[in-house]
Amino acid sequence: MFHVKHLKVLLINPHIYDFAAYSFWSSPLGLLQLGAVLRQNGLHVAFIDCMKTLDEKRKPDGRAPFLKAKSTLPLPPPLKAIKKRLKRYGISPDQLRERLALLDPPDLVLITTIMTYWYGGASEAARTAREAFPHAKIIMGGIYPSLCSDHALAHMKDADLVLGHRETDTLYRYIEETFSTTLPFKPSMYDLNHLPYPAFDLSESLPFIPLLTSYGCAFNCTYCATPYMHPRIVRRDPAHVLDEIRHWHERGVKRIVMYDDNLLYRSDLYAAPLFDAISRLPFSLDIYNPNAVNAAFLDDRTARLLVAAGFRDIRIGLETVDPATQRSTGGKVNLQVFERALDNLARAGFPINKVGVYILSGLPFQRWETVRAAIDYLSSFGVRTEIAEYTPIPHTPLFDQHHAAARYPVAQDPIYQNNALFPFAWEGFTEEDLSNLKRYLKEINPKP
Repeated sequence: MFHVKHLKVLLINPHIYDFAAYSFWSSPLGLLQLGAVLRQNGLHVAFIDCMKTLDEKRKPDGRAPFLKAKSTLPLPPPLKAIKKRLKRYGISPDQLRERLALLDPPDLVLITTIMTYWYGGASEAARTAREAFPHAKIIMGGIYPSLCSDHALAHMKDADLVLGHRETDTLYRYIEETFSTTLPFKPSMYDLNHLPYPAFDLSESLPFIPLLTSYGCAFNCTYCATPYMHPRIVRRDPAHVLDEIRHWHERGVKRIVMYDDNLLYRSDLYAAPLFDAISRLPFSLDIYNPNAVNAAFLDDRTARLLVAAGFRDIRIGLETVDPATQRSTGGKVNLQVFERALDNLARAGFPINKVGVYILSGLPFQRWETVRAAIDYLSSFGVRTEIAEYTPIPHTPLFDQHHAAARYPVAQDPIYQNNALFPFAWEGFTEEDLSNLKRYLKEINPKP
């Protein structure tokens, strides 16, 4: 029987293979949250982040390019016919081996996977860990096995256990049964007010801290898997979030990134008291929201509180200016609501050129002209347009309805779900059309 305090755990955020990648406030938050829970149980936890960023090229807002291989790599068999240049981002497998060689052999290795089409790097990391620690138990988790469980079970050969979302209890039980031990602390990952802070202290640097403030979403957009992953909304108490902000600020962190699909939903109960409390702190913060806020909830008071709290870059999801597409994809916003939100931000004194607005491109059977119309519409307000290239995500209505129309077998192999491959290109919206739109956008977007 193992005493729980003798167990050693290694967390690995693996390298990836992609055609383009950049750290837009990216962080293996779920992996480090689990690491914190296991550490609170008394286990010794180590962390290797293969997704190294180039700090010397970090932007003032905390974003930075990933380290990447200088040469392009051979395409895996499913992509042989595709004329794109594949690169490895993050440290190499050899560099990972060197780091593993410095560690005492762990009993458990936890590997996360974020994008479904990044499973190749995760598989390599598992194989490398297996070679280094043949007796360790390797556990694969993250978004990839949550959305593509059958594929993960079939392809993650070096993993002893593959975990999907909402399977933390399975992890606890596996550890207890495998090592004949007892974990005294087994919280649900949805118990947000009682979880320990994620183990970001294991990172080499802390250029920013992501805060998870809720699970779930108030809307059911047809392109988004949040309703499948987290069917109900669970939120943290604002006071708990504020305590975590103080915790990381005491450790030198000034940039805060809020991971929340519901940031402004029922703001009277959550966002308003949180932002008001942040504005009263004896120190200032730089706050960012990569998930985008819903314009329908951005009223006059909320806009003023966003400014007072220290938001430096506000992102809004518009997706499209076509009313029919707005309704068919979720109906969460319309142009009248969107324009009112911009007015509220302007009256609150927020610089309009610091507002980023997401629009979707590459939806099934979407025409390029509709994206151009959205760009022109947004340009008239002076906001920054951000093209979000559609990613076909399993377990979403849009995927279920249209996956057979994709030019690649996106339902058979997650590698084809990469939006860089433009899976739904067609004669009405070609890759050349997309390149032209990006060049046009670069010309007219407001300069930083």
